[in-house]
Amino acid sequence: MKLKTIEYVPTLNEFVEKHKDSTEIGEKKLVDDFLEFPDSENEQCETRIELIRRASELRQTVISRIDDVIMCNRYAIAQYNYNAEALEPMFIECDKHYGGMLSQMIESGHEDQHPHARLIQPFNTYCEIKNAKTIANEGLIIHLWATIEQHVKQAILLKDKKQKSLPHKWNEIVIRARRAGIHLTRLPSYKIIDEIRIVNNKIKHLYIVDNTLCKYKGFSQHKGKKMSAVDYRVHEYAIGAHHFMNRVICSMGPTVRY
Repeated sequence: MKLKTIEYVPTLNEFVEKHKDSTEIGEKKLVDDFLEFPDSENEQCETRIELIRRASELRQTVISRIDDVIMCNRYAIAQYNYNAEALEPMFIECDKHYGGMLSQMIESGHEDQHPHARLIQPFNTYCEIKNAKTIANEGLIIHLWATIEQHVKQAILLKDKKQKSLPHKWNEIVIRARRAGIHLTRLPSYKIIDEIRIVNNKIKHLYIVDNTLCKYKGFSQHKGKKMSAVDYRVHEYAIGAHHFMNRVICSMGPTVRY
């Protein structure tokens, strides 16, 4: 059973550079949106100018933070790719020795069969490498959600000076954002970031693929299994987080597209 090497999650600039000439509608729309910036050129009110200046700063802060999270994941995946290639010949030989038993266990996806098999060193190494990749991707998801939640709150407080403190529950944050004139649920990437929110919560509190997770692409075939069986759609999650925060900030005032 081969451990597949993985393509790195791109940073925002890498994504834009790769898809800037794309004719695919979804990719073109994303690139166009990423080239939209807060703009105060036609503003006369000093208060509005200051709001737009700070929104622009928030835009750059959140881009940098998400990209830093992506790069942290990349370091882990680079090591995973190296180890996966190095392990392959040893694992194939060991699997043959046991009549393909190890490959069969992996393909079944039932990790509760694995603990005793991990006494076999090449299989133990396989599990360590695979689980390290999973943990790295789960860390990406958790940090993406933390970044979204933190910076949405900052956007609310920036837009509405009357709001001094914000709740911790997401549905209440959505209501407070609406009061500030930021309609989160209407934004085009809301669906994917709401998925990130739920996956984040399940990773931290349940770690089983339940009915709620089965609503999302890539989960239903693993129903009832540990979440480590899932191949998380981290590329979609990362670019979705970038796009959602871009739309949040651009909804705060006048913008310009380049």
